[in-house]
Amino acid sequence: LEKATPEACCQRELQSREGMFVNKEACLLGIERFQNRQGCYTVILNSFETYVYLAGALAIGVLAIELFAMIFAMCLFRGIQ
Repeated sequence: LEKATPEACCQRELQSREGMFVNKEACLLGIERFQNRQGCYTVILNSFETYVYLAGALAIGVLAIELFAMIFAMCLFRGIQ
């Protein structure tokens, strides 16, 4: 009795439901090279780690612009008085 692999675990050319299987027969036989072995949590965590530096840099950029605008507004206010 061999371990059955669900068709949903087989790798596809494009990671979507419509993508062609890389090698469906080998996947269903249990060859791990043609199977998706990572869970959803791991995939989401890896993609989040990729973009966390970009989000941080964007936040620092916005912070610098806001700080510059506040200093500029203070200078204008002092010029009016």
